[in-house]
Amino acid sequence: MIALVFALVVVWLSYAGEVVHPPYQTGDCSICHVKTKDGYSEALNMKVPDLCYMCHPRKDEKKVVHNPVKAGTCTLCHDPHKSRTPRLLKAPSVNDLCISCHPSIERLLKKSKVHPPVTLMGCTACHDPHSEDNELRLKMPRKEICFMCHPDKKDFTEKVKNKHGAVFIRDRCLNCHNPHGADHPKLILTAVPKDLCLSCHDKVMGREEDGQHIKNMARHFAMNKDPHGPNQWGDCVMCHNPHGSDNYRMLKAPFPPRFYSSFSKDNYICFMCHDATPFTQKETEVTGFRNGKLSLHWVHVNKDKGITCRDCHDWHATNGLPHHLKEYTEFGKVKFPLNYQPTKNGGFCGPLCHPRRGYDRVKPVVNPK
Repeated sequence: MIALVFALVVVWLSYAGEVVHPPYQTGDCSICHVKTKDGYSEALNMKVPDLCYMCHPRKDEKKVVHNPVKAGTCTLCHDPHKSRTPRLLKAPSVNDLCISCHPSIERLLKKSKVHPPVTLMGCTACHDPHSEDNELRLKMPRKEICFMCHPDKKDFTEKVKNKHGAVFIRDRCLNCHNPHGADHPKLILTAVPKDLCLSCHDKVMGREEDGQHIKNMARHFAMNKDPHGPNQWGDCVMCHNPHGSDNYRMLKAPFPPRFYSSFSKDNYICFMCHDATPFTQKETEVTGFRNGKLSLHWVHVNKDKGITCRDCHDWHATNGLPHHLKEYTEFGKVKFPLNYQPTKNGGFCGPLCHPRRGYDRVKPVVNPK
């Protein structure tokens, strides 16, 4: 009850423009100070923080204690008499007080993007200024605190089929985002999303879910200088959801995970950008991969065992061949070359799948059956 009355007094006085410590407001200095024959000295009746704890509950009983609290220097942050800031702070705001000891955070608060809780509620939105049971005196464990404001991400990351490892290891959300401020959208740590992705994807990674491996993407991009469109501007998240996905490889839309697949344009993320006409119409001129007007995309996918885009194309980057064609492809554990050779109006290929065949957009090639 006393704490509630005290809080109400502080709130009322803050609206009045000045917060006055209730003991000081009474005018009875003897509550805190030693009385002498000449009045009251600066000497206290007992040492801080014991004097403060006569009225206030202890602030140093949890596992992680803020150094000023541990040292018992309550008056480092609070004015014992009056202030123009709630909680009798010795600064115009919570953030101003915190950055007086934490200049590295001040630099982050000057970034073009500042985390809304920091600007709207101050540092104490996430951190307890006295003590807490969590690291960094967070008000909730690190793995949970972001979900106080982002409950949708909690549900999504827990239920999604293909989980992104970065969300669950080390610093979790902070592996990719700065919780205070940044100069980049979504508070991510790098200006180019791909640079952030490659800070982890610079090695071969295993996947427990399907026993497959993810190649060393940093090495792949270094060796292949012709990146697919989204990778030219470093936008991995154009195709991948960085928090997880129910689709293969955390893609934002479906994509067949295997060499053969019955065709449906709804099963390909590729058609978010690429025209599906060459795959749905047998004859068309809306593709360069045609023999006369016969669409060879249509021929390849519209079979009992249609092949998928992955079999011939690398959607990250290639090195020299047009249209991001692979030099080699894989079927099971067998790796073999496509043997593709472009011509003026078409080209030839001779993979393991079939005998060498060609195509020409002007003079159709007659291929062996």
